Amino acid sequence: MLSRNPLLKGYLKLPGRKSLESIVKTNELSKLSSAEIMNIWMMRHENLIQYYGRIVSADAYRALLPRFEKCPYFVIPIFRDTALFNVVTCFDRDLIGVSPLKAWQDKQDATDVHMTIQFFDDFAATKGIVLVRAEIKDEIFKKSDCAFACTMLLKYYSLPLKYQEWVETFNKSPQSFDYHRYLRQMKDEAQRNDIGILDKKTERRA
Repeated sequence: MLSRNPLLKGYLKLPGRKSLESIVKTNELSKLSSAEIMNIWMMRHENLIQYYGRIVSADAYRALLPRFEKCPYFVIPIFRDTALFNVVTCFDRDLIGVSPLKAWQDKQDATDVHMTIQFFDDFAATKGIVLVRAEIKDEIFKKSDCAFACTMLLKYYSLPLKYQEWVETFNKSPQSFDYHRYLRQMKDEAQRNDIGILDKKTERRA
């Protein structure tokens, strides 16, 4: 899922694992305070269409890592004007690949990645922060999708109850994953009360 396709072309750069040095001058940033680095990182990504940036604490990242490793897959709904589509996320070392669910069901780990979320821990030991960057490959995703997917992943992997109920179930007991209830919860997270979600009983009666 995280492999690159050399045949893909376009005005957007192909997402994939990158070094922090290829994005910013790490030597210069290392001379600054953590607050200054955070400010530069967020301002750098503020007006970019293809990228979304945020920061997590080094302690939070260290707590997230074993959970990502134990449960590398998850599903996130992406909301549009009147509908939604689902994406699958796959963690590999410091990088999360994001692909539409339908494509993933067809190709599994050979699926092309359309968005990546990468964690840069270069300043974890010295500044106590980890820089996060989401990168879009093409028009399937918007920057707002990056923000929502990134926020939900961090939230559902960070909070113990959400991690146990949803992430662990999705990875270890997928047959027990209550997708309809999960989708209603995610709809509330996105504040999209305009989109109706049927439960299983309603579907069976239809």
